[in-house]
Amino acid sequence: MSLINIEGSSQVVIKLLSMIEKSVGWIVSPKGNQKDFHEGIQIYKESIKNDQSLSGEEKGARISTARKDLRQYINQRKIIENSIKDIDENADFENIDPDWLAYFFEYAKNISNEEIQLVWSKLLANKINGNQQMTKKLIHILSVIEGEDIDVFCKICSMTFDNVKKEKSKYPFIYIGDFPSYYNSKNIRRYHLHSLADLGLIEYDIANGFVLPATSPTIKYDGVIYNLSSENRITTGNIRLTTIGATLLSMTERIEQDDFIPHCKRVWESLNIQYETIEQL
Repeated sequence: MSLINIEGSSQVVIKLLSMIEKSVGWIVSPKGNQKDFHEGIQIYKESIKNDQSLSGEEKGARISTARKDLRQYINQRKIIENSIKDIDENADFENIDPDWLAYFFEYAKNISNEEIQLVWSKLLANKINGNQQMTKKLIHILSVIEGEDIDVFCKICSMTFDNVKKEKSKYPFIYIGDFPSYYNSKNIRRYHLHSLADLGLIEYDIANGFVLPATSPTIKYDGVIYNLSSENRITTGNIRLTTIGATLLSMTERIEQDDFIPHCKRVWESLNIQYETIEQL
């Protein structure tokens, strides 16, 4: 049985489903597109009853868990369907590790939140497109992360500068040690940062903090370029992204905060950090 209708689909979709079927054993041959969840359960139960390879006890066990099985199947289906639009037409499916796919779908089946499913879909698409940063460790983190952690991480993403010359270099400016009120007003507190550090998404140092490279990079936020200078190394505050954190940021939609730059300027002025801005066209 399949709840995905692939009739008329592009070659990239057919390749994707074929790869999953071979690697994971997830049956995707087209048998119609069921619109109703309860109807799907009945069809699933009938397919179990008619499966001659199963004993009576096996059929009874599978029928008793039919609702859970189908819900997990639908979770996987939604993640696959959402990923399709982000997969390159020339993606090399032969390079996908079957063990990685099995690991991915074992966790993906339990993701029912639609917003979280979109993150998983991007993870799958990025992996298929050849991004080697989509690791099993990232899968594990996404499988255990709580909603509150996700919310705080997204806020951190919205307070992160880009390196103009090095696309992968990102600098969150979180001065929660010396200037906690702004971050507390955004519901970012120290215990949240401890939690994200425990997950492996950030490094957190409340005592010493982190700094920009010795040769201060040109940084960008919301279409504006900033050149910072100081007699001392320029501090970025109390956190920095790990490699996995930066990877997750690349899959996260960042919504810039209107009051973030005014806050940063107040901090920079108090720390004797000079700044000049260049508005991008």
